[in-house]
Amino acid sequence: MRSNPRQIPTAQPVIDGKLASEFVVPSSGQECADLLAEAAATNRKVAPVGSGTKLSLGNPPEQLDTILSTELLTGVLDYEPTDLVLSVGAGARFGDVQAILAEHGQRLPLDPVSGEDATIGGLIATGSWGPLRYSSGTLRDLLIGISVAHPDGTVSRAGGMVVKNVSGYDLPRVYHGSLGTLGVIVSANFKVLPRPRAETTLVATLADASEAFAAAKALRESHEPIAALESFFQSGEWNLGVRVEGREQTVNAVADRIALLIGGEAVRREGPESAKWWSDYVEHQTIADNSGQTLVRCAVRPKDTALLAASLAPALDGIEVGVSYLAASPGLGSVVLRLDFGSTGSADRLAEAQTLLLGLADTATILTAPSTWKYGLDVWGRHPDGFDYMRSLRHEFDPERTINPGRFAGFL
Repeated sequence: MRSNPRQIPTAQPVIDGKLASEFVVPSSGQECADLLAEAAATNRKVAPVGSGTKLSLGNPPEQLDTILSTELLTGVLDYEPTDLVLSVGAGARFGDVQAILAEHGQRLPLDPVSGEDATIGGLIATGSWGPLRYSSGTLRDLLIGISVAHPDGTVSRAGGMVVKNVSGYDLPRVYHGSLGTLGVIVSANFKVLPRPRAETTLVATLADASEAFAAAKALRESHEPIAALESFFQSGEWNLGVRVEGREQTVNAVADRIALLIGGEAVRREGPESAKWWSDYVEHQTIADNSGQTLVRCAVRPKDTALLAASLAPALDGIEVGVSYLAASPGLGSVVLRLDFGSTGSADRLAEAQTLLLGLADTATILTAPSTWKYGLDVWGRHPDGFDYMRSLRHEFDPERTINPGRFAGFL
């Protein structure tokens, strides 16, 4: 049965300047599928929303009629601490899930921007990750099963801890980072990992970019058990951040060796102070939609990260675009930078900057930008790996393009 749509809430989600005329809150996976089927039959376009922490990601929707909230699709559906497996509703908040896992000395090793407030479904749909990807990968690596509601009125299930499987599709992995364009995630199953007993972070200020990346290279080649490794430019200085996790005795010994490898003075933070530092660090990688600034993530092969980071600011300076913040993950080949267009920002200027960045990097994804600058521009830059497969799934499950039309790469 379809639930009656709620009145549009006062704090209605706005997606790139567009408002919906309907707000629905399904209480089950099948009800979600029924709502999607009705929308498809009446040519209404739907945007799934969790906690709304990543609404700035993606192209502007071609059409927006209905906001579908996952706020009732919450709760732990199954959890076996001894087997290290967890099944949870897509609307469950990541911070709440981590708190439950912590009671059993376990966790999902993920530290994305705004992670505490983000929902599980939102993290999967946006493919969010943070510095811990260096050692632990992404949710894609932990995802063992998934349930997804489709506009044909069905709920497909794939992977572990489920009853019914969809033959021929690797749905758990395909849905990671698809921005909801292939269906609305209603629940997910994960393998979980033990929580480290201790952690330490070392932060060193280096003379310049070359010294920062040389230190990062030395650490990578040392094969020390590093949880996260970041080089970043902030407040006019180049810095290196290193996170070490594990048993207390091991963490202390590794941290001592890393301090020697880095050289100079490194500030050490232990336990909760270490975790707080990384939480603050990733929150630097967010900006307000109306700030006039743009956040972009570029990617290359890991060995080329230093060269990319060194070339970005001079190249952008040539088109009069400033770089006020830059964070690089040398082991991942990822660089996040904040662009400042001053008073000359526009859709044309943003397109010019993205074209320049695509000439320097393999990918250049605009994570956040003023809404009016994004129209007519594919913020994803280039199609991701497996795009043709995703397009075929879109045609299979959502031929009317009911969910998030145009928001994914290639205006899928």
